[in-house]
Amino acid sequence: MKRFLLSIGMGWTALLLTGCTPDATDVADTGQDKAPVNKETFAATIRYTDHGVPHIEADDYPSLGYGIGYAQADENLCTLAEQMMKLQSRQSEFFGVGDDNEFLLSDIGYRALDLVAEGERVLNKKSAPARELLAGYAAGFNRRLSEFEQADGYPAPCRDADWVEPVTPKLLAAWHLELAIIASGRNFLPAIAAAAPPDHDQAAQLHAGLGADALLTSEGIGSNGWALGQERVIDANAMLLANPHFPLDGELRFFEQHLTIADEIDVSGITVIGMPAVIMGFNDQVGWMHTVSQAKRFTLYQLELDPDDPLRYRYDDQWREIESRDITLQVRQDDGRLETITHTVYASHYGPMLDLSSLEPGFAWTRDSALSLRDVNAGNHRMLDQWLAMARSTSTEDILDSFVEHQGLPFINTLLIDHEGNATYADASLTPHLSGTAEAWWREMIATPRGQAIWRDGAGMILLPGNASDFEWLASDNVRQPGSTPFDQAPWITRKDYVYNANSSHWLSHLQERLEGHSIVYGPEGTVRSPRTRYNAQLASEPERFGLTGEDRRFNLDALKRVLTHNGGLFGEEFRQQLADRCHAVSPVELDYETIDLEKACKALAAWDGRYHLASRGAHIMREFLHEFRVPGHRDIDDALFAIPFDPDTPERTPRDLAPAPDHGDDPVAFALARVVQRLESTEIAADAELGKLQLLAKSDRPEHRIPVSGGYSYEGVFNMMERRLPSRSTSRLANTRTGNPLPDSPLARLDDQHLYTVNYGSSFMLALAFTDNGPVARVMMSMSQSHDPTSPHFADQSRHYSRLQWRDMPITAQQIEAATRRVVVLEDS
Repeated sequence: MKRFLLSIGMGWTALLLTGCTPDATDVADTGQDKAPVNKETFAATIRYTDHGVPHIEADDYPSLGYGIGYAQADENLCTLAEQMMKLQSRQSEFFGVGDDNEFLLSDIGYRALDLVAEGERVLNKKSAPARELLAGYAAGFNRRLSEFEQADGYPAPCRDADWVEPVTPKLLAAWHLELAIIASGRNFLPAIAAAAPPDHDQAAQLHAGLGADALLTSEGIGSNGWALGQERVIDANAMLLANPHFPLDGELRFFEQHLTIADEIDVSGITVIGMPAVIMGFNDQVGWMHTVSQAKRFTLYQLELDPDDPLRYRYDDQWREIESRDITLQVRQDDGRLETITHTVYASHYGPMLDLSSLEPGFAWTRDSALSLRDVNAGNHRMLDQWLAMARSTSTEDILDSFVEHQGLPFINTLLIDHEGNATYADASLTPHLSGTAEAWWREMIATPRGQAIWRDGAGMILLPGNASDFEWLASDNVRQPGSTPFDQAPWITRKDYVYNANSSHWLSHLQERLEGHSIVYGPEGTVRSPRTRYNAQLASEPERFGLTGEDRRFNLDALKRVLTHNGGLFGEEFRQQLADRCHAVSPVELDYETIDLEKACKALAAWDGRYHLASRGAHIMREFLHEFRVPGHRDIDDALFAIPFDPDTPERTPRDLAPAPDHGDDPVAFALARVVQRLESTEIAADAELGKLQLLAKSDRPEHRIPVSGGYSYEGVFNMMERRLPSRSTSRLANTRTGNPLPDSPLARLDDQHLYTVNYGSSFMLALAFTDNGPVARVMMSMSQSHDPTSPHFADQSRHYSRLQWRDMPITAQQIEAATRRVVVLEDS
């Protein structure tokens, strides 16, 4: 009882964000000197190389932040300005309630979490270098903003906008708190806003129409990552292959930068706008990338309510009160007037109350039960310090030590190499520390149909009873985030050959050395892997089979690049031939009183090269066919499609082979092929069409920004992944990319007068890195380009390079940077 009263006493920010009192270790967060930032002058030099990539050099952290803020605002001012407005719950003030109350629900949700107030509270918890970077970033960003002079001179996406304002360190800290919850609490904002007890008036006013994929899974953010040690490389000590899959538009787009303070930090890689650090990249000793972890970020708690009062819930042998708070917002009306509205939000001691009735009626707030959310990343203010520590590291041990010290990685695995030839996988992300009771209860639940519908092969979430203290997260002395799992219980492995991850759980990071015996919160072990994970495992363990290496299985840098550019897929060889043979055998097919001739599709499948190149013909036949067997789980494809079931002894190769036709009754394969042919004929797409004529990145509505791209969908089992994901994980209303109107039951969409595969998510920043005796060597592709502004020369330049799968050299040394410099900006301010 005392713990709950302390939580309430801290006020609504702490209650809604964390649902508990911060432990002493969080309050006394370690770091460098906590002295206040006192910088009167800033000085930085920015050297822009090809494609608008800034190399920023300064003498101290405030000035480095100044250069970063200026460089990011130069091409991406609108991106961050929009997020600052959104964080302050002002979308309804400027744009009205939005379609289906979109902006109003968002504003209420953000006000409920109150990230802005929390940002101010946690600012002084950061190390001095982190706070100095934020202060400098704000000053640099605001200087670039002032240089635009008038709103009609802003970059195109926010030209003439009246909501663009200067940023502050407090708002940047709030933005980082939001970035920490993009795989958890951020997705529940409408559900937080709509939550209300039964018979309450506001429940009729607001409804959160939410999709299961957006809430239950991390679909829409992902990655492939490889780390190769000295036993698997040629002409190098170690190599890293980074292929993060993130939105190609909006606030989660990547931005490349190189940051230098002499004798302190020298790091190259990518970030997101508003983060003055490199989140994936390298220095001259270590290189790292992140993949989205399958570990859980939150638990839902189902509360047992008092039958006489839906604002009370049972907890052990007592009743607790659901707390409420009224918030006010300014909302623009259709006639332009601003009207003040008041709305009530609710929370249990776990965290915010939710309305998830759009997923299933049992998830509504009824007189019997209600749902509450506890998010392990709520209040995670340590990401910037975490990535700074990694940038300053000189060894694998340094990186692992930083995981223990900062515990700031929100939802991501780490793939890591060092100059000594080590390759490491670690899931150092924040996860709830489940009690033995909770763990056992959930393991029993996922053996039931209801539990599996929520768990989704490990891609989903955890739902626990909220009526007993036995289901609370465990407290530990050696964690920064209350209720999180200590790093010494996390899965990790260091080897001299290889490790990899493609968003399946930790279990199969290496085929022979399985990571087993970890909490279910990190994801399942010994279970079926996704098609993309299986293909990654085959490529990494037997690269010679795909023509990537010789029999020694050692990679040089060119071979490492071909892992992506060869554009193969899991179903492009034996399965393709089996399906083509079956297609010929069953054609024609009677479907809906119509005779469907499959022969053109059969021939296209037989002739398909099994790749997803621009010139590949027939790849879309396989895509549409596999889509007929999609399931809402991590396995992606229905087991019924395969002849050989999953075998934990050969997880990279099973399930496999096309299931034979049934002895009696309808053949599902035949009917699926017939539906594919029907669909393609109705959309006037030829069976032997080139993929490059069908699949494109439409970066804006301008014809010159319709760029053909290669690659496949994740369920096709590819490395080079390109998809359309609706809704996008981006929340930006300024997103430029056009996705068209989706076709039901197909990845196709109608864009203008064509049916196409319009992508907005997938292979984003691609890095092939080698540590040689002469230092790091890096090759890069970046599909989204550097700029948010369609009028900029750097809006689509790198996207066109990606269309051609054309890698570029990354300038690293002073001599390389000087030779590649296209523009220099010297900043001095006082």
